[in-house]
Amino acid sequence: MLGESQAPMDQTAKWMKTGGEGIPPAEGAESGNFLGLSPRAAALAVMILLGIVVGAAYFAGYPMRLNPAGAGAPYPHELARVSFAVGGDVIPHEPVRAAAEAAGGGVEGWGSLLADVSDVFKGADFGFVNLETPVAPAHSKGSKPFMFDAPVALPEALKANGIKIVSFANNHVMDQGWAGFAETRDHLKEIGLQFAGSGDTAGQTWQPLVVEANGIKVGWLGMTRWLNGNRNPDKDDQPHVNFFPYPGESGGAPGADEAQVLAAVKAARAQCDMLVISIHWGTEYAPAPRPEDVEMAHKMLDAGASVIVGHHPHVLQPIETYTTSDGRMAVIFYSLGNFLSNQSRNYVDGLMPDKDGDPRDSMIGLFSAVRNDYGPAGVKVELAHVGMLPVWGENNRNALAAGKAKTPNIHPVLIDRELPLVQAKLDSFNKLTKDGGELSEPYKQLFIDVNKDVKLLMDRRAQILARTGDEYVTDPPKLDAHKADAAKIPIKVQ
Repeated sequence: MLGESQAPMDQTAKWMKTGGEGIPPAEGAESGNFLGLSPRAAALAVMILLGIVVGAAYFAGYPMRLNPAGAGAPYPHELARVSFAVGGDVIPHEPVRAAAEAAGGGVEGWGSLLADVSDVFKGADFGFVNLETPVAPAHSKGSKPFMFDAPVALPEALKANGIKIVSFANNHVMDQGWAGFAETRDHLKEIGLQFAGSGDTAGQTWQPLVVEANGIKVGWLGMTRWLNGNRNPDKDDQPHVNFFPYPGESGGAPGADEAQVLAAVKAARAQCDMLVISIHWGTEYAPAPRPEDVEMAHKMLDAGASVIVGHHPHVLQPIETYTTSDGRMAVIFYSLGNFLSNQSRNYVDGLMPDKDGDPRDSMIGLFSAVRNDYGPAGVKVELAHVGMLPVWGENNRNALAAGKAKTPNIHPVLIDRELPLVQAKLDSFNKLTKDGGELSEPYKQLFIDVNKDVKLLMDRRAQILARTGDEYVTDPPKLDAHKADAAKIPIKVQ
């Protein structure tokens, strides 16, 4: 027993002989032990302490990835953003008007044609389409092929479904004469639907529409290269459209030249944080932009614009990513295609050439203006979050002709949201028949129709991405549970 207690006493004695400097040895501590622990226990204690220290440092912000907004995080840090969703041509062909009437007429009827895509526009800070029609009931000369007019309910429905900006600079703005052009602008103002591409007078043209959200100002400079042989009013105190004709193709109407347009782009950029160009250009039904339009697009981006939103060809054209001369990333949507129209109403997938369905292919372009903090390099507003949603224009014209439908139904749908719903119907059929069950007679034709619907959407999606590229394809917003359940169908077997 005496031998067991001798070591601690010797250690204490040694400590006292040194004058009591340092930490007194723990009772029971052996020579060379840490805090009186055995070597194995001491090693474990050291590991635990190191773990606590490292863990504390980790959760305090190291490494940087746990605290991207912290002082050590890489730049840029996003401070604010404003988002946009852009669609193509809205054309009130007579069957489109009939579809709106069949759905109840008025704002509700027109709105029903947009119901399957309205959540995309409502989810953005600003939705946009090209309004390819006058809205001039008081000065209407009537509507006929290639000459349009629309009721006030159409722009009212656009606004109710998330559209806050329209282009009113295109080849149809003068379809109802100068008075109809002026009346349309008045209706848009009354509705509170903002528009780009024209001025109250000749002297007020080529001024951008500037919208603001979250402290970011985005300018929209609209213009058209076509006027269908029309021209601006003779009197300068009347409303004028921003007309930028192709050389030798103006029909004798005066308009701005390239130098004037580029000067307007630079002036517009000085009034905002980021500039968008909305331009009605190109050749109808051409799958690619005109070479001079590609050149002009690059010049406008180098002059200060960040996004170009094109329309008029009625079919999709490529999306181009462009680096400007000052190093900014920019994007060109050469043509957004038709958004709501009656073109290619008779198209049958697999029966007709693929190009015959092109006017029903569409997309919704997505992009944001983002205020980024680069720390010591300052704060910049930049283009970000570019995307696109493939869209197909549903049209039941063939079903009406075959007596399978009683009322017209024309509306755009998001392919990547519609396709899983239709595929789920097909999967239900396949599940019930895989063990040899037979479908009841009414469902045999339905099975064929569902297969055709799946193939149609898959084929058109492939056509769209072959045209635009797939770099920017974005997942659509999720369908709410109520709509998803409504899409299901009961299936019976014999």
